[in-house]
Amino acid sequence: MGTRSHSIAMVLEVIVLSYYTILGTLGIVLNATLLYLSIFRSPPQIKTYRILIINFALTDMFSSFLMMFIAPRVIPLDLAMAHIFYGLCHYASPFLCYASYSSLLHLFVHSMWSLLLSFAYRNYILSNGPPTSFKMFMCAVLFYIPSFIQFIVFTFTAGDPHTILNMLRVKFPDYQLDITTITGITDVLSPAATFSILNITLPVFPIYTAILIFRRKILKKLGKNTEHLRTETRNIHKQLLKALTLQACLPILFTGGVFLFFLQAIRLITHPILECLICAIPAPIPLLSSIISLYHIRPYRQALLRLFTLRQDFID
Repeated sequence: MGTRSHSIAMVLEVIVLSYYTILGTLGIVLNATLLYLSIFRSPPQIKTYRILIINFALTDMFSSFLMMFIAPRVIPLDLAMAHIFYGLCHYASPFLCYASYSSLLHLFVHSMWSLLLSFAYRNYILSNGPPTSFKMFMCAVLFYIPSFIQFIVFTFTAGDPHTILNMLRVKFPDYQLDITTITGITDVLSPAATFSILNITLPVFPIYTAILIFRRKILKKLGKNTEHLRTETRNIHKQLLKALTLQACLPILFTGGVFLFFLQAIRLITHPILECLICAIPAPIPLLSSIISLYHIRPYRQALLRLFTLRQDFID
């Protein structure tokens, strides 16, 4: 029985690590491509807005790397929480794994705030001139502050690995746990843990309410007051709004992970695969976000098409 459990645990580790490696590699490549295009191939109409696109590309590129680096699995333990890491951080230290996990969470939260800033920017420039690049950079920094504070606080909620391991052995005596790196939170009701959880969850409703309000205002302005805009500029506005709208839909993937976490937290159903899916379901968000930007922002799409056409002509 022990040998069989050990084999199952090893297979699960290989599957999880392979999944995050594929997603992470693709996410890094596509977001690096988006970063290059935003810096060197952005049209004059989005010269200032490209700062926000660069912000998205960097955020999603680092998120892709961290997912591959830690390859996480989350196990609810009543008022505690265990985190198992299958990634390369496994060869470093439990604290590095946990700090990387904290960094990943704060980047996802920063993406949400960045969406709000992007919608606010699109609404602003339809009635005013574009702000300076310096002002946009400072706005991006300001919107990053809540996420950075969460990163610092959440990093120091890490509990003692031996304590978490003992809790796991009591709750799940059949789990094979000697081939992984384990950390976690010993008390989710501690001030630091409570602050971090609230910082992740509470802003969601007001942020998305504001996004919907800004989107409605943008559509209204594009429909009524665009006679002063050139056709090309108006089309770029519509492309960027469409890309932002699709990106704003991506966090719905988090609901799948939250739902599975809740099912296991109340002990309705528990299984190692479901524990892996808590993080695996929202994991494609950075990759999908880059695909949306590369496809729906026409200058970037055209630049990629020209690149592939030139390569094909060279091969032929």
